[in-house]
Amino acid sequence: MTTRGKPGRVGPVVVLILTTTLIAGCASLSANVTPVIDKALSPSTTTTSTTPTTTPHIGPCDPKRSLRWVGPVPQPGAMPAASYMRTILQRGLLTVGVDQTTLFFGYRIPQTGEIDGFDIALAREIARAIFGNPNAIELKAVTTDQRLPVVESGLVDMVASQVTATCSRRTQVDLSTIYYLAHQKLLVRKGGSISSVADLNGKKVCATAGSTSFANIEKLAPGAVLYPVAVRADCLVALEEGWVDAITSDDTILLGFEAQDPNNTQILPAELEDEPYALATSKAHPEFGQFVNGVLDQLRASGRLEELYRQYLNRSDVGFVPPAAPPPASYQD
Repeated sequence: MTTRGKPGRVGPVVVLILTTTLIAGCASLSANVTPVIDKALSPSTTTTSTTPTTTPHIGPCDPKRSLRWVGPVPQPGAMPAASYMRTILQRGLLTVGVDQTTLFFGYRIPQTGEIDGFDIALAREIARAIFGNPNAIELKAVTTDQRLPVVESGLVDMVASQVTATCSRRTQVDLSTIYYLAHQKLLVRKGGSISSVADLNGKKVCATAGSTSFANIEKLAPGAVLYPVAVRADCLVALEEGWVDAITSDDTILLGFEAQDPNNTQILPAELEDEPYALATSKAHPEFGQFVNGVLDQLRASGRLEELYRQYLNRSDVGFVPPAAPPPASYQD
């Protein structure tokens, strides 16, 4: 039976020190950022939403299939009456749960204190579609384990934080079409004894609580000792301090870790599992999830999504080259 390492404190969260090279090309920032949500989450809201424009397909689950927006996406500032988009418009800000410790996707820039990255850029595009202003947005930094609860409870309108689409998660929240396909891999110390997932039996493996990574490791290496942490960057501290033997996570996250400590860490090439990323919204407001998909469709068709790929993710200087094109949309109907 697999045992779990004591989760306790593994040291302070790593402060990401970004060189000029790493942050070159990022968009200017003016979004608000609130502290990490660390209080008890309130029960899910019971707000009644408008009827979805399509009826979800009933049948075997495909985690990549989502709700379709039918017809043209409304112009900014002209959200449909009684829709959740109108509620957001009247409030004046889109609230979004994001990560603040993952290079390229969601990281806090030490020089400014602002959070930027590909996920944040996508959230700005949703704000642009609602308000005509990409900066009409409030970012709330959340941990991996908080991502779904903050959506279910109504503390945020949406989460943009490398949420892997799974059938289980689709029962909790609405997930958008896939905007990026990552893969689970392993990060280990250079010169160590781990060269494949088979070497993890009897070794300590770090991942964030609430991620999909542990479940797959339990299948592939049932003798591994799982070491959960709250914040992604704590895994890098644990590996560098020798408290764990490996980190398992998405290659997008591990590439950021490797870029911070290239002399002592390396990513093993084997892909352990696909990790398709989706934006998460509340099931209480299915029309908003459909609207998000409509905006993503526009970004694909206009080439804007591919442009954001190049701007934020084409980091060949640190070995990070994204797929040539975003994955196509897949719908339930």
